[in-house]
Amino acid sequence: MTERGRTMELIHKLQSFLNEASEEEAQILSNAVDSLQKKRETPYASYISSLMNMEYSLHKNETLSITIPITPFLHNTLGMVHGGLTATLMDTAMGALANITLADDEAAVTSEMKVNYTSPGVGKALRCDASIVHKGRRSIVTEARVYGDHEELIALSTGTFFVVKQ
Repeated sequence: MTERGRTMELIHKLQSFLNEASEEEAQILSNAVDSLQKKRETPYASYISSLMNMEYSLHKNETLSITIPITPFLHNTLGMVHGGLTATLMDTAMGALANITLADDEAAVTSEMKVNYTSPGVGKALRCDASIVHKGRRSIVTEARVYGDHEELIALSTGTFFVVKQ
């Protein structure tokens, strides 16, 4: 199939979907398109970080925070943030923090991660705070905590990142 054919097929699928979409489904699709556009404009963002609308901030105490809005896109069947997406938030925060501590010719990749969930992810937003517990030449151990709207602990995690040469 040609590129034009794929484009026309996608347009047809979107039109068919939107003809029967609920307001919530239409909003999720609109947010997804906005996120994909944002990904184009932010070369270091991943698709998942764009789709989750991650906002990063690095603090003077060497903590990295990522905030995400809670939207229906993130919900599991019980109406709370899917645990796997909470884990993705923590892995992203810990990995980003590990990577910014490294030389330009090095990268950190997740080698182990443990997650404990303590409360349901509900409300308007989640904030993940990541910090480094130990930094060695070959591995970095990190910790992350996810908080809800009222500073309630949603989940906590430890992660080990293996340092590789690029």
